[in-house]
Amino acid sequence: MKKIFKILLVIFLFTIGTITCNASTKTYDRNELDNYGVRKKWEITSKNKSNVLKTPAVDASEKIYDYDNILTDEEENILKEKIDEFISITSMDMVIVVPSFYYSNDSENEEYAADFYDYNDFGMEFEKNSGVLFLRNNNKLDPYFNIYTFGNAQLYFDFTRLEEILDSIYNDIKSGNYLKGLSRYIDMMIDDYNSGIPSTMQNYKVNEKGFLYQPYQVPWIMVFLIAAIITTIIIIILIEKNKMVMKASEATEYLNKGSVKLSERKDKFITSHTSSHTISSDSGGGGSFGGGGGFSSSIGSSGGGHSSGGGRHG
Repeated sequence: MKKIFKILLVIFLFTIGTITCNASTKTYDRNELDNYGVRKKWEITSKNKSNVLKTPAVDASEKIYDYDNILTDEEENILKEKIDEFISITSMDMVIVVPSFYYSNDSENEEYAADFYDYNDFGMEFEKNSGVLFLRNNNKLDPYFNIYTFGNAQLYFDFTRLEEILDSIYNDIKSGNYLKGLSRYIDMMIDDYNSGIPSTMQNYKVNEKGFLYQPYQVPWIMVFLIAAIITTIIIIILIEKNKMVMKASEATEYLNKGSVKLSERKDKFITSHTSSHTISSDSGGGGSFGGGGGFSSSIGSSGGGHSSGGGRHG
């Protein structure tokens, strides 16, 4: 009997060892004593408190949060190494999160992604909380995925670049080949960063709350054009006035002979004084969000800004 038990135990342990193990994610409680686990500058009010409380509180060092178990531990380790490479090259954070929840509008996925990034410690080691988040909502009725950018990442990964990446990985993500699709996603993000800020974003900056804006620039061409037009008009008026004056043939005709008395006069130069001032070219303002009809950031419940691609269903 003992022999049979030992054989069964060996078979059981062998079976356990060969079963594919899925990655899991640990979450923590949020409570008022530690500002609900939010260490960023966001103000928690009655308007966004519910968003904070329903957002999983996680260890920001893990980077991959696979709530629907689409990755094995081995696949997660491979992706984590690639994420670390991205962070090292770009000085921006990178997050992959895989929830599964019903939604009636794509904006609900965006809200989840923005809250997950804003209310956890992502990007805190980097300027303006810069980073990117890949969301895969593995909802069985309507799966969805998209890429969201925060801080300076919005400058490097504009809408066009994000759309190219989403198109490139669409088939792999849709078919469940997640390791291949996510590996390609990270590689393309690194390539785009190494290519520099695209021309579409050259004139943009990101403010401290994460919003894109265009600093005010003096329209010098327009200024010179207006100045030239005004100068031309003045010259024309002066010329026309000059034509209306009757010309005299002799200088004496300009004089009232009875009122003119000539005397000798000498000018002595004693001293001089010169004053100057500097005109600053700094407008002192940050411009307006969105650059007046150009690219713009979306606002999350935290009050911070972010951008994204168009999203994909499948």
